[in-house]
Amino acid sequence: MKISLLALVLLLLVSCGGEAEKGDSSTVIANTSCVLSIEGMMCEKGCKTTIQQRLSEVEGVVSCVVEYEEKIASLDFDNEIVSSEDLIQVVEDIAGGIYKASLLEESVFIPAEESGNIKGGVQTDEVSVSDYHFQLPDFSSFFLDLI
Repeated sequence: MKISLLALVLLLLVSCGGEAEKGDSSTVIANTSCVLSIEGMMCEKGCKTTIQQRLSEVEGVVSCVVEYEEKIASLDFDNEIVSSEDLIQVVEDIAGGIYKASLLEESVFIPAEESGNIKGGVQTDEVSVSDYHFQLPDFSSFFLDLI
C-alpha cells in the first residue's frame, strides 16, 4: 500500500513538473492584433468553435475570439512567431477550404513592459499617470504654531 501510494505521488510530481517546464519555456507575449473576416461559417457551434480552436492552437497566438454573427475573428499574437497571412491560411485549410478569410485590420503594439516615452527608439509625447506625483503639504509646522 505504501509503495503504490509513493508511486502515485511520484507520478503526479513528475507529470506536474513537466507541464510547469513547458509553460516556462513557451511564454509568448502578443505584439500584434488583427481582425480577420471569415466567410463560409454556417453554424455557431460547429464552425465558430472549430475555427476558434484551430486558431488558438497556432504557435504564437495568445488569444482568439471568433464572433459568428459578425463573421470575424479577433486575434492577439507574436508577429515574430506567426503572421496574419499564416493565420488566414490556417482558416482556409480547415475542412477542405470551405472558409475564406481576409485581413480587415492589423495593428502592432508595444508590450506593457516596454512601454514608456520611447517606442521603437523614437521619443513620443505620450504621458502616463505615473509621470506625475502628488505631495501633501507639511502641516506639522502649522499645528506646532497652534500650540
